[in-house]
Amino acid sequence: MLEHFERQYNVIKIYLSYLGVWPYQSKLSRNLISISCLVVQISYYPFLILMLHDYWKNSQVVFEICYQFAALNSTVGKTFNLIWNRQMFKRMCTAMNDHWNIFTSKLEVQTLKDYSNMSRKLTIFYSTWIFCLTIIFMIIPLTSVFLDIIRPLNETRPRLLPMTTKFRIDEEKYYTQLYCYIVSLIMVSIISMVANDTTFLVCTIHACSLFAIISRQLEEIITKLHVNKDTRKIECCIKTKLEFENERMIYQEYIICLKKYQLALEFVDMLNSTYQIISLFLLMLYGAIITFLGIQIINVLDQLEGVIRYIFVIIAILIQLMISCYSGQKLRDESQNVFYRAYAAEWYNCSPRLKSLLIVTLYRSVVPCSLTAGNMVPLSMVTYGLVVRTALSYFMTFLSFNEAIS
Repeated sequence: MLEHFERQYNVIKIYLSYLGVWPYQSKLSRNLISISCLVVQISYYPFLILMLHDYWKNSQVVFEICYQFAALNSTVGKTFNLIWNRQMFKRMCTAMNDHWNIFTSKLEVQTLKDYSNMSRKLTIFYSTWIFCLTIIFMIIPLTSVFLDIIRPLNETRPRLLPMTTKFRIDEEKYYTQLYCYIVSLIMVSIISMVANDTTFLVCTIHACSLFAIISRQLEEIITKLHVNKDTRKIECCIKTKLEFENERMIYQEYIICLKKYQLALEFVDMLNSTYQIISLFLLMLYGAIITFLGIQIINVLDQLEGVIRYIFVIIAILIQLMISCYSGQKLRDESQNVFYRAYAAEWYNCSPRLKSLLIVTLYRSVVPCSLTAGNMVPLSMVTYGLVVRTALSYFMTFLSFNEAIS
C-alpha cells in the first residue's frame, strides 16, 4: 500500500507498530497495544502521589518526585500525541509516499534518496544511543546483585531500583517484581519517546528534501533564463519563434515547480499541526527536568552511581531537545533557500507572466516555513539555547534558595 514509504522509512513503521499507532495495523492490535502502553505509564502516577505524601518534608525526595513527574508527563504526552493524531500520521505517510510518485525526475529522486538515507542514519544513531543509555541506566542498580555473586559478604548488599521510589511494601522481599515493573515502565516510555522523536525527525527531513528540490529547480530555471538571454544576443535575426517556444517551456516548468512548492507547504502545515501542541508542552517539561536533575546531582555528589544515572538522563533530554530544535532550524533554512533562489533571478529579463509568477514566489517565500511550539515559539537553535539557559537560571535560583534555608 505504501511501497515507497515502507522501503525508505521502515524504521519509524517498526517503532509506531510497537506502540500500536501504526495506521495500517489491525484495529484490535492497535487498541490493545496502545491502551496497554498507556496503562503501564499511567499506573506510576499513584506511587508518585503516595511518595509525595509520605516524604513531602524531605526536599531531596521532593525534587526526585518532581523530576520523575515531569519525565513521566513527557513520555505520556508523547504516547497520547501519537494515539490522538493517528489519522494525521496516516495522511502524512500517504503524502510522503505520493511525493515519491510525483517527484520523479533524476534530480528529484536522487535528492529524496539522499535525504531519506540521512534520516535513516540519524534515526538509527539516535535510537541506538538512547537504548544504550537506557540499558546502562537499568543495569547500574544491579551492581550490588552482581557483587553478591562475585564477592559475597556475610550479609546481602542493599538492593537498588533504577528509580528512587517508595512503594509502602517490603522492597527487599519483592525486589524482583518491583524491578521488573520499573523496567517495563522505562522501556514503554523509551519506546514512546523514540517513536515520537524519530517520526518527527523523518517527517521534517522529508520536508527539507522537498524544499531542496524546489530550490534546485528554481536555480535551473534561472540558468535557462540566462542562456536564453545570451542566445537572443547572438541569434537576433531568427529569434522570434525560438524565443516564444523557450519562454513557453520555461513558463510551464515554473508552473510545475510552484505546484510542487504548494505540496511542500501543505506537508509542513500537516507536520506543524501534529506537533505544535506537544512541542510547547515538551519544551516546558525539558527545562523543568534539566533543573530538577541538576539539583539532584548536587544532592548525590557522594554517590557515584546516582550521579552517573542522572547525567545519562540529562544527556538524553538534551539530545531530544536538540532533535526538535535543530530539525526546525534545518527546515527553516531549506525553505529560506527558495526565496534566495527566486530573488537571484534577473526579473527584468522575464516575460510579464513569468514576472507575475516570480512575484508570487517571492511574496510567499519571504517568510520562511518554520515549525512552532504552540504556534508561538519557533523550533530553532535559538530556542534550544533559551530553554537551556532558562533551566540553568532556575537551577541556580533553587540552589541558592536551598543554601539560604540550610
